[in-house]
Amino acid sequence: MIHINKIKIYLFKYKNKNPVLSSFGRMTFRSSLVIELIDQNNNSGFGEVWCNFPNHAGMYRFEIFKDYFANLLKKFEFENPSDPFSFFYEKFNSIKIQSGDYGAFSNIVSGIDCACWDLFSKNKKTPLNKLLNNNSPDKIQVYASGINRDEHKERINEARNLGIKKFKIKIGYDLKDDISSLESIEKFLNDNEDYMIDVNQAWKPDEVNSNINALNQFKYYWLEEPISADNSLNTIIHLINNHKNLAFGENITQMDNFIKLNDETQIKFLQPDIARYGGISHIMALKDKIINDKLYLHYLGGAVGLITSAHLMSSINQNGFLEYDINENALRTEILKPAVKIKDGYLHLNLSKGIGFNFSEVSKNYLDQYYEL
Repeated sequence: MIHINKIKIYLFKYKNKNPVLSSFGRMTFRSSLVIELIDQNNNSGFGEVWCNFPNHAGMYRFEIFKDYFANLLKKFEFENPSDPFSFFYEKFNSIKIQSGDYGAFSNIVSGIDCACWDLFSKNKKTPLNKLLNNNSPDKIQVYASGINRDEHKERINEARNLGIKKFKIKIGYDLKDDISSLESIEKFLNDNEDYMIDVNQAWKPDEVNSNINALNQFKYYWLEEPISADNSLNTIIHLINNHKNLAFGENITQMDNFIKLNDETQIKFLQPDIARYGGISHIMALKDKIINDKLYLHYLGGAVGLITSAHLMSSINQNGFLEYDINENALRTEILKPAVKIKDGYLHLNLSKGIGFNFSEVSKNYLDQYYEL
């Protein structure tokens, strides 16, 4: 039995030199909200809570965690690392309905879940990926994401320096300008390189078919989230079955919907996000119900969530590739020791216990808020 004796939560912030742009807005600074759970043996488990957008989402979730979760978590006991997820998901269901805020509470529960799995694997004295699947490799291929279309040459060259050969470009602005950018990108890429495009839910249902058809001339690897995830599931199913190489998942919240997309469509790329909805427990349950080589984990945030995603990805789809935000972000590159290592296009895991990392000495330079209980 694991007893949680102490809780710490950290809100890190980093001011961008250049804002990260998407069709729904811009991020002028980066945030990373990290939960640390400490047990009776002084093991620590870490989990990251999604808080990318809007800009002050991290502070909002920090306060919710303090007010609603901290006292319940302290002295919590569990044998199965999925038990806390089940408890907190049910515990706060009525509050999510009353407040109308499914996102923040679900994000926090996901971070707690990841921290519990890290803590559990440390008690088992095994790397997280080996706990999940003993045949997991010690590295996973990554693709560079977060690339603004107007800065694609600079960002792609930065990714090439890391051996990365796949790049995801943000579009969803003006269609004519998007087409012009994609023409430039295809000329810029080498024969052994691929690219994806991410619309970030920008297109309306009455324009999405014509917009996709307008892009049929291009050789993108996948087209991600062309319409809002709050459209009916039947609308999304119909869209997938009428167009090739679409990707969905980061904003899908229900396991049953992933299963229906797997069973009822030709989709090749399903993208659950551990820091947004369901954590590790959700995806481990999901992998038993769908074709694993369709799982390409989505992740855009700090280092803790990235490393956790890499462990999970290596355990469920060794031939897939994981999202790696190529934009400058000290919360990805500087707050952990040893530092995240990308070499020859692969993220290399540190195969000590759990996720294999701890905070670096310089992490305190980016600490904006801290709480412990």
